[in-house]
Amino acid sequence: MGFDEIKGQDRAIKILRQVINNKHLAHAYLFHGPDGVGKKKAAITFAKALNCADFEDDVCDICVSCHKINQGIHPDVTLIQTEKGEIKIGEIRNIIRGMIYKPLEAKNRIVIVDESERFNLSASNAFLKTLEEPPVDTVIILVSSNPDMLPQTVISRCHRIPFSNIPTRTLTDILIEKNGLTPVAADHIANLANGSVSKALSLSSEEVQGIRMDILSVLSGKGNVKGNLFDLAEQYSKDEKIFYEALDWIYTYFRDIIMMKVQSDLNLIINRDFYDHMISLKEKISLETLLDIIEYINSVYKGQERNMNRQLALDVLGIKIMRSIA
Repeated sequence: MGFDEIKGQDRAIKILRQVINNKHLAHAYLFHGPDGVGKKKAAITFAKALNCADFEDDVCDICVSCHKINQGIHPDVTLIQTEKGEIKIGEIRNIIRGMIYKPLEAKNRIVIVDESERFNLSASNAFLKTLEEPPVDTVIILVSSNPDMLPQTVISRCHRIPFSNIPTRTLTDILIEKNGLTPVAADHIANLANGSVSKALSLSSEEVQGIRMDILSVLSGKGNVKGNLFDLAEQYSKDEKIFYEALDWIYTYFRDIIMMKVQSDLNLIINRDFYDHMISLKEKISLETLLDIIEYINSVYKGQERNMNRQLALDVLGIKIMRSIA
């Protein structure tokens, strides 16, 4: 993975290349922007570039340093990441202790903290002290999709590298190249992904597309389906990830009908393959009822933070939908 493979982030990559070529290296960086747009990949590529034996505007990806970083075994490049919960003081202390020594192999020791907004207070304070007195030959890269959650004292000591949503056309090209999708299918999924590569790749999976067809087929009465909304509520409420996928598709369906009521631009419609059925519902369901459904879905999203019963939430949503289209 080199800079050229990070698509849709020309501005950020240009800045990083200038830093390396001009040798104007800061001691700390904050890579910030939407989720799933390549921030962590760019941070790892930057770490490779700073230590690459044969860097010429991009990493060689074959030298010993690049190979070790790719394998996650370089002694001087550390990636801190957590799936859930906080980044705790213990993890940070271990990293800080190692910073007092010179790099074993690399020109620059690199510490990458993914989802750095997950710092708990103690970890944040410890890291702030390191940023105030940065070790020699060490570069710290904080990666965050929610930089506003970081203390301002931490942000102010970092050089900010902004990342943006990836253009739909770029996402379409990525899906065609990586997943072999047809241009029509790739364009459809790219429009759902809100500028995120990771979301686009997830949406293109067979599992997610299967959930979509189940949900939208039931809502539209189109084709062979496994059951009604209440059967699907029982099926999809068991797993949190699948529950959210199902809820997302229900949201997009009724959002599309609202857009059809207030706009005439087909490009704004997400589920274009269900257009014929939605156009018939457009006249049947009032805007007030559609907005009520959307409002309830939003309340379900918020309710999950309070451990709302997932099957009950989908059952109530099913009742609202059935009443609206009866």
